[in-house]
Amino acid sequence: MKVSNSVSVFEGSYPGGGNVTSTIFHSGKEAFIFDSLLYPDDTRSLLESAKRLDLRIVGLVNTHWHIDHVAGNQLFPRSSRMISHSLTGDLMRADNLDWVNTELKLEGRKKVRHVCPDEAVGDGSVLTVGNHSGVKLLHTPGHTPDSIIGWLRSEDVVIAGDTVMEIPFFGYGDSRALIESLRRVGSISRRGTKIVQGHGGVCGSRKLEGDISYIEEVRRRTAEHVVAGQTAEGAAADIRLEECVARERYRFLSENFKSILWCHPENVRRMFSELKTTRA
Repeated sequence: MKVSNSVSVFEGSYPGGGNVTSTIFHSGKEAFIFDSLLYPDDTRSLLESAKRLDLRIVGLVNTHWHIDHVAGNQLFPRSSRMISHSLTGDLMRADNLDWVNTELKLEGRKKVRHVCPDEAVGDGSVLTVGNHSGVKLLHTPGHTPDSIIGWLRSEDVVIAGDTVMEIPFFGYGDSRALIESLRRVGSISRRGTKIVQGHGGVCGSRKLEGDISYIEEVRRRTAEHVVAGQTAEGAAADIRLEECVARERYRFLSENFKSILWCHPENVRRMFSELKTTRA
């Protein structure tokens, strides 16, 4: 899907029937790709698409360490730069790939292996692609500690990775940090800004308000369970997604994004842990 003259979004498969996104930004004949997808067949299709556009891939940015965004690293040209936050490599190396490789074996696909980025960037680093030097990388922790986004101000596009997704997810991160990162994305977005989500479609800045409200509602409801002396599992069972989002939003999620509904109970468990730690 073409998002602007220089930005195209590609969708790969996700377990359970959902999607995961990868984004190509190009200037002239040079291109940077954000995230490399999960399944090798999808990554190959992505690379073939760049080739058909007559683009030379000069670099890859991993927005965070999760396997559905980095598994395709192994298929990228060795000559291309591979960039991430400084925490990403260690987090990748600590990840267990058994589950995904078991699934790939059952489907008759080849195993994936980690190829870690070798170039770390800091908050505010700027990428130059072709004759375009306006790709700013911002550190947006919360989904994971190492999450980064790409801000293409001249294109009015934010490549958000999983900092923005259809259900905000902080099961591997921190809810307060994610709220601050969502506010940061909002602060650089205008009414017409296109935000490329890690899972789901392209959204606008208005969605961010609902994402923050969802996290705050999960916090409020989980706090009640903590005070009442209940368990994390009890809270995860009791606090339903439909109670934490608007009715029309829940209908949209339940009809279109069943594959990531599991994020909600995981959010509750994580929130429970955060609140218990705060009270300790």
